[in-house]
Amino acid sequence: MLTHRALLMWLGILVATVPSLRAEPAVDPCAPAAQACAPAPQYVEKTILCPTLVTEDRVVTVTECRAETRTYACTVYKTVPETKQVQRKCTVMVPEVRTRTEQYTACRPVWKEETRQYTVMVPHMETRQGTRRVCRMVPVKETRMVCEDQGHWEERARDAAPGPCEPCRPVRTCRCWVPKIVQKPVEVTCMRREIVEEPCTYRVTVCRPETRTCKVRVCHYEQVPATRTVCYSVCVPQTKTWTENVTCCRRVPVQETRQCTVMVPHQVQKTVKVQVCKMVPKTVKVPVCPPAPCCEVRIRGLLCRHHGCGC
Repeated sequence: MLTHRALLMWLGILVATVPSLRAEPAVDPCAPAAQACAPAPQYVEKTILCPTLVTEDRVVTVTECRAETRTYACTVYKTVPETKQVQRKCTVMVPEVRTRTEQYTACRPVWKEETRQYTVMVPHMETRQGTRRVCRMVPVKETRMVCEDQGHWEERARDAAPGPCEPCRPVRTCRCWVPKIVQKPVEVTCMRREIVEEPCTYRVTVCRPETRTCKVRVCHYEQVPATRTVCYSVCVPQTKTWTENVTCCRRVPVQETRQCTVMVPHQVQKTVKVQVCKMVPKTVKVPVCPPAPCCEVRIRGLLCRHHGCGC
């Protein structure tokens, strides 16, 4: 709900935005008189409702579960072992040895002498002609440079100072060889190797095939009918009966009492804090426009002008 002051504010905004709703102050004849007779503003107290958040305590009903122990009877099957004597009967295959006579064909060896030919390689000596390579030493004359000493002997005095005991010792001389090396060519005969091919005769061993005859014992096999006794095994079925102890399990029902825990729901009253929006009365002062007898009231649309009071 809009208050009186809010309504006036919206009207002022509408007049300011719409040019057709604005008043024309130039043609207002009561403007001088309005300024002379403007009364003092008056206020009136009014009560309005304002929304306010208030915290209240409220009692609500809540469903909660609580644990309860209960006892119930149930049937439990237990396994009890029992021993029984059971007679069993089965068929067993027992091997049995038997004898039988069989006829078969046997191979008998027979020896005979046969004449056979065979070839052997007989060695023989042969003389053949050929050539061979022989290394010989051949004399060759060559000229070589030889150094020759053409020196001579000379008599030379021996340099030796006389001692204090030999003041009159004569001067000694010695014979010395004076060398003179001269190179001169000398003709020398030297031996050189030379490979020469010469004819030769050599003997070789050659194998020649020869056919010879010999007697050989050969074994031949002849098939002869014969009889023999054979042992063989046969499985014969036999029935056997025996008694054995067998343990079996039997299920026996037993009544037992057991306990269990269940969650049981129940209603509980609780006090909770709740925020509530309430309309709280409030007293405010609102200005009131007094009547203006000397002013011209000009209404254009929704605007009322009262000598500049702004209402």
